[in-house]
Amino acid sequence: MAENTPIPERVVVALNLLRHDIGILELAAHLAARKQAQLIAVYVEETNLIHLAELPFAMEIDRICAAERKVELSRLMRALRSSTEQIQEALYRLNERLRIDVSFRTVRGHFVSSVMSEIEQVDVVFLPKRTEAQRSIGSKKAAMYPIWVVFDGSEGAERALQMAAELVELESSQLYVALPTETGIKLETLKKQALHCCTSRADVRFVSVCPMDTQNLMRSMQRTGCRLLVVRRQDGDFSKAISEAVACPVVLV
Repeated sequence: MAENTPIPERVVVALNLLRHDIGILELAAHLAARKQAQLIAVYVEETNLIHLAELPFAMEIDRICAAERKVELSRLMRALRSSTEQIQEALYRLNERLRIDVSFRTVRGHFVSSVMSEIEQVDVVFLPKRTEAQRSIGSKKAAMYPIWVVFDGSEGAERALQMAAELVELESSQLYVALPTETGIKLETLKKQALHCCTSRADVRFVSVCPMDTQNLMRSMQRTGCRLLVVRRQDGDFSKAISEAVACPVVLV
């Protein structure tokens, strides 16, 4: 069992034009303040979106009037500039209020791949959900949903569970622990191990998700809603699929 889990040196929030969530940035900032860690906002300019805007036949549908119009590169670049300026302003305010070390960087590429190439093993990574451009989803309703974590008993899963418990304290939320087994001794063993890892007084509830895959996990989370999903980064393809598929912010530990 993992003991003396190292404190992350950096808390990373990955953002782009469609994952522009100031509420998640603020939550990550409070975690960084609690951990005495640096907060880094990584803004990804999606290569595919920019290439699409360069095509002469690319069209989009206005979400307000439903009118069809040409995708213009100049309009896209203005939107990107406005989005990054808002995030940098939010970082400045968080630095002033919480007295934390903040940093901002811009990269270009695919969202998840670009972020994973920028981070180190010690980082906690927040991936906001896809939403409308320049619209935060950090609403009161979303904050009332529980925080979910996937726990299989591994050392990485223990770190993810401990991080989820800390986020539950920050959010004053419930904690749902997804276990990759249905019944028997293994299930009870995982429950005991999970409770031992949760040193906080979090309201813990267990849910069996078997087999543990993206679709089954999403179905389970839909029953309660999900404020955040915490998973270990060592899950590789599973964590990447989760990051791109689920309809809630994801935290990779």
